[in-house]
Amino acid sequence: MENIRNYFREMDYEAFGTGGFATTPAALPGLIKNRAFLVDLRTREEVKGFALPMAIHIPLNELPDRLDEIPDDVPVILFADGPWRPSVAMAYLIARGFDQVSIIPQGLPEMAKMLKPGPLHAAGIRGAMEATPGCGCRTCC
Repeated sequence: MENIRNYFREMDYEAFGTGGFATTPAALPGLIKNRAFLVDLRTREEVKGFALPMAIHIPLNELPDRLDEIPDDVPVILFADGPWRPSVAMAYLIARGFDQVSIIPQGLPEMAKMLKPGPLHAAGIRGAMEATPGCGCRTCC
C-alpha cells in the first residue's frame, strides 16, 4: 500500500505539467527496440478491429487475473484509446509493486503515426510488427 501512497504523493503540479507519468507516442519506436512491455487494455471487441502485434492484449477488466503475464523487471507501457484505462491500470500496477510503469495518454490515433515504416526504420527496427522470440510477451515466448 505504501507504493500507491508514494505514487499519489508524486502527483503534483510539476508531474502533471511535465507529463511525468506519460510516455509520448514519439518514444514508441525506441521502446519497442529496447523491449519495453506494451500492454493493450482495450476490450476484446476493440482489438478485433485493430490490434498491435507487438503488444500483449489484457483488457482492463482482466488485469487482476492476468497480473502474472506482466514482467516486473522491464518498463511497462500501458495504452488504450485514451487516458482513463491506462491511468487506472497504472495505479493498480504500482499498488501491486511494479515500479517501471507509464502510460500513453494520447491513445491509438497518435500511436499509429509512430508505427509507420519511417519512424520504425529510423529507430533501426525491422519486423517490429511480428512477434519476436525472447520478447518476454509470454504469447510467443
